[in-house]
Amino acid sequence: MSETLFSTGAGDRLGGDRLAEAVEVMARIRRDGDWESAQTHASLLPYLLEESWELVDAVADGDRDELVSELGDLLLQVLFHAAIGAERAEGSFDIQDVAAALLDKLRRRAPYWFTADGAAGVGSAHLDAAEQDRLWQVAKAAERAGCPPRGVVDGIPWDMPALALGQKVLARASSAGVPDELVPAQMRVVRVDPVGLFREHVAGGRDDGSGREDCSGGENDSGREDSPGGGDASGREDGSGRENGSGREDGTGSGSAEVAYRQVVRSFARDLREAESRLPVPATDATAADWRAAWPS
Repeated sequence: MSETLFSTGAGDRLGGDRLAEAVEVMARIRRDGDWESAQTHASLLPYLLEESWELVDAVADGDRDELVSELGDLLLQVLFHAAIGAERAEGSFDIQDVAAALLDKLRRRAPYWFTADGAAGVGSAHLDAAEQDRLWQVAKAAERAGCPPRGVVDGIPWDMPALALGQKVLARASSAGVPDELVPAQMRVVRVDPVGLFREHVAGGRDDGSGREDCSGGENDSGREDSPGGGDASGREDGSGRENGSGREDGTGSGSAEVAYRQVVRSFARDLREAESRLPVPATDATAADWRAAWPS
């Protein structure tokens, strides 16, 4: 039996192909369960988000059994969506299509893990993280060849948690060469207190450094992943920000740290997009001076 990409022999150890059994059981549950048969891709999203955060907790706790359990719950969501996809009148898909999409992407982005016949390569030379990321980015660029260039903040999921969203936007800005001084302090330093967020910034006071969380990131955005403008790609608003006199919402009056920081991130993203539209060259070729000259005043 040839090796597969993530083969560990666990199926033999457990006395059967548990993954295939899980797919079969999920199909039966979807067909016969009253609640399960009524679900849609959209109705399952809250459960997917909840299970994802429970997995985060399990990783933080370091409990092996809890981690396996939460991974199982997340796998259930994947199988559930695939079972729903198999019922579509047009554009149907199943778990095999999902797995094929993953393998196709890996073959495009990381072909060094595969032999010529498509089986996972064995004994490949070790690659450090920097080289892997470089090759991944080169492959992504090749895929986008001939397509309109993607904006600096295009493709970011704007409904992700505010701190994660801020880190993602900052990573994109850093990769594009946006100078540090163009990033507002409120993007980098968050002060949370019982009455809200950014109180001292608004009042013009000075922070003493207590209770701060640095959300500046530093994570390399590899794109292993809808447009800002006061909302997501559909133009939805949080409805919680206040005008700050410049015509932009800063969210400082909301009383919600999550909402207020999200508004700050979106405001910065709007400035970033506006500056990008004024650049004399593509963002990938822009210098720090280009960004400074194009930045909204």
